[in-house]
Amino acid sequence: MRPLALSLPLHVERPFRPWVYTVSHRTLVLRSHGRTDPGHSTSRFETSVDVVFVDVLAMNTRAHYRELFIADLGDLTEVDGFPEVPERFRHRYAYLTVSDGTHDGFVVCGNLNIDESGELGLRWAAHARPRRRFVA
Repeated sequence: MRPLALSLPLHVERPFRPWVYTVSHRTLVLRSHGRTDPGHSTSRFETSVDVVFVDVLAMNTRAHYRELFIADLGDLTEVDGFPEVPERFRHRYAYLTVSDGTHDGFVVCGNLNIDESGELGLRWAAHARPRRRFVA
């Protein structure tokens, strides 16, 4: 398995939601909104936090996490055969469990980053928005 930018297991005691997934860049962002985000003035957290999964091959995530646990997925039977990765390339990817302590999912990715300023997720969201063409 590939070594990640962060040490695991990771536990963040904040609610998270899948915020953006870009197919072209294979990037998944889970976001915990802070009061600085428009429409989230009631959040108990001042700033937003983004968990960014890079080079995503497969995922099974929930719509909402009460808190976030990320760890190495020890038993690969849940994802075995789901992403069709030849054995010779498996060392390039991390097989991670993503959970809130009650519900488990997974992400198979090349790397994982946390952005405590919430800026990285905003940049990915800007890439993911479809560009509109106006015809006069």
